[in-house]
Amino acid sequence: MLNIKEIAKISNVSPSTVSRVLNNHPHVNEETKRRVLNIIEQFDYVPNLNAVKLKRGRNFLIGIITPEINEISLPYINSFISIANEHGFKTITYNTSYEKTGEIEALEALRRKEIDALVITVRASEWRDIERYCKYGPIVALERVDSDFVPSVYLDQYIGYYMALEYLIQKGYRKIGNAFGRMNGLNTIRRIQAYNDLLKLNKIPIRKEYTFTEVYSTADGEEVVNQLCKLKDRPDAIICANDFVAAGIVSEAKRKGINIPRDLAVVGFDNHLMSRVLDITTIHNPIKQQAENAFKSIYEKLENTTQISESLEYKLIIRKTT
Repeated sequence: MLNIKEIAKISNVSPSTVSRVLNNHPHVNEETKRRVLNIIEQFDYVPNLNAVKLKRGRNFLIGIITPEINEISLPYINSFISIANEHGFKTITYNTSYEKTGEIEALEALRRKEIDALVITVRASEWRDIERYCKYGPIVALERVDSDFVPSVYLDQYIGYYMALEYLIQKGYRKIGNAFGRMNGLNTIRRIQAYNDLLKLNKIPIRKEYTFTEVYSTADGEEVVNQLCKLKDRPDAIICANDFVAAGIVSEAKRKGINIPRDLAVVGFDNHLMSRVLDITTIHNPIKQQAENAFKSIYEKLENTTQISESLEYKLIIRKTT
C-alpha cells in the first residue's frame, strides 16, 4: 500500500500538500486537490489511523457517561454524536445504571488516554472524585455542576419551572401538583425551589400530598393518576418531570374520565415529539443546542481554538392540555 510520500511523488506535490488535502484544508488549489484525490482513489489509499492518532496525540474518541439510554437521554446523545462526527470524532457510551463503578470505568479510560474527553449527562459520583480526572482531558457536564473545575452546559431549571408555574397561576390554577424525577439531582432541587418561591409569593399553600417523586416514564405518569384518584381534594394542575410523564398522565386521565384540562391541567417539560403528538403544553428545553455547546467546550480545549457557544433559553409552548 502506498504512503503519503509516495502519493505526493506521483501527484508531483509535497507530502504536506497531500496531508492538507486529506484533512480538507481550505487553502489548497482546486486543481491540485482534484489531482491528489484522483491518485488517492486510483491507488485506493487508506490513511494509517494509528499513525494519525500518534501524530496528533489523540484517539478522536469521546466518551458519554449516561445511566441508561432511553427516550429521555436519546435526543441529547444523538445530537452530540452528530456534531462530533461532523468534526471527525467518534463516541463511546458508558451505560452506568447510576452506579459509580461504571463512571470510574469511563474516567479511568480518560486517564489511560483511551478516549480524549468525557461528557456526563447524569452522574452518581461526587464532583470531587470526578475533578481528579480533569488533568487527563476535558470533562463537560450536562447537568448543573457544583464544581470549580468541570464546566457545564446546564440551563437552570429553576427558570423553566418558574415559567410553567407562573403561567398556570396566571390562568387561575391554585392547586398545583408536581411530578418530580430524581430527588437528589440538582435539577429537581432547583425545581422545588421555584415551586416554593412562587407559591409563597402568591400566598398559595404548599400541599405535600400534591407532590409525587421518582417519576420518570409514561408508566410512572399513569401511576400518578392512580394516586391522584385516591385524594379527596385533587390538584387542578400538575407539572411533570418530562413530556413522557405528562403523556402518561394525559392518557390515564382520559381512561378514568378526568377531563383535560377542565379537571386537570397538565404541563410537560422538554418539548419532545411526544408533547407535539399529544398536544401537551410544555417547556421547550433546547437539548440539541446544549449538546452542540458541550462539544464546542471539548473541541476548544482539544484544539486550543476559541469556540462561540450559543445562548440558550427556555420557552413556554402552550397547547391543549392547559
